[in-house]
Amino acid sequence: MRRRKILITVLLAVVAGSLSLLWMGSKKPDTVHAAAGELTNIDGKPFTFADFRGKVVFVNNWASWCPPCIAEMPGINELKQKLKGEDIAFVMVSFDEDKEKAMAFMKRKGFDFDVYFPGLNYPFHTSSIPATYILDKSGNVVSEHFGMADYSSNEFVTQLKKLASGDSAGK
Repeated sequence: MRRRKILITVLLAVVAGSLSLLWMGSKKPDTVHAAAGELTNIDGKPFTFADFRGKVVFVNNWASWCPPCIAEMPGINELKQKLKGEDIAFVMVSFDEDKEKAMAFMKRKGFDFDVYFPGLNYPFHTSSIPATYILDKSGNVVSEHFGMADYSSNEFVTQLKKLASGDSAGK
């Protein structure tokens, strides 16, 4: 009986996460332009979102100690593989206090992501993770999602490809 309740809870969470992706393009977040927001890499080198201008940017706030973050990471990795060759940058922003731990996690799992850390004026601080933001080629936030999701769905891939091809709504 307990096993059944756990299974139903997990299935509902997966379905809710998948269905929540349907809002892409229809949910209009408050206007945010990310260009001035700063990131750093493992070596402390600063980057701004302006460095990604001309590309669609998939920003994901995560941490190696966050179970929902860990659970959605294979889907994000699959999404990245499906979108090879597209003008899409994957900006994986770790909230690990120990930067080396975040890097070790990526290496151990075999994920090929550039890992960044919040810098000055990071525009996507949230009260919970994971949190994902999609920026258009001009650096404007076109969608956001808080919580775990399956980003490898064909619908989401299609929407990102359309956005990368210049369809500002991703429709």
